[in-house]
Amino acid sequence: MYRRCGCEDPRTGRAVGRNCPRLQTERGHGSWYLRLELGAGLDGKRRRVRRGGYPTRKAAEEALARLRGPTGTAVTVGEWLDRWLRDHAGAASTVAGYANHVRLYLDPHLGGLLLGELTVEHVREMFAAIVHDHQAEGRRIRQATLNRIRSTLRSALNTALRDGLIVENPAALLVMPVARRPRAVVWTAAPCRGVGADRGASGGGGVDG
Repeated sequence: MYRRCGCEDPRTGRAVGRNCPRLQTERGHGSWYLRLELGAGLDGKRRRVRRGGYPTRKAAEEALARLRGPTGTAVTVGEWLDRWLRDHAGAASTVAGYANHVRLYLDPHLGGLLLGELTVEHVREMFAAIVHDHQAEGRRIRQATLNRIRSTLRSALNTALRDGLIVENPAALLVMPVARRPRAVVWTAAPCRGVGADRGASGGGGVDG
């Protein structure tokens, strides 16, 4: 954690950043920044998170705490979903459905984000991308399927909320359309009589007695 400002060297015009002398003498000068090591990703490269612009050290420390998981290291959405699936107790078919949603949709779109930074907008953008991808392939994804994907994410984030890893559930806050159920066609006596009359008049399908 460190402090820096936007002052420039009058001789070179370059930002002095953390080397500004005013940072040593003026308490409210500049902003606080944090840097967090996430370890190696799937590509083997080390990942780092940098955030800044906090007015006080305390604000930066609180932001850092939100990014970290219970073990003191940052947890990504993908890591949390894996943990949630592993610990989830339920019917095998239900867990298999959850795992399918995680593998096909949630992890590819949200897995690399930090759990503490996931927002409603991230979730909204994920669903827009899912619909776009299906349309690009000439396929259509039903609203009921999208709602089930959201239910899986909402359930996983509810557990994170209870564990104190997040302060709100973005999936629960997102408003989505209600899936329309197909309307059943009820045959009444009048239409049925009409159909029979039509068939009789055309001479097809009648039974001679």
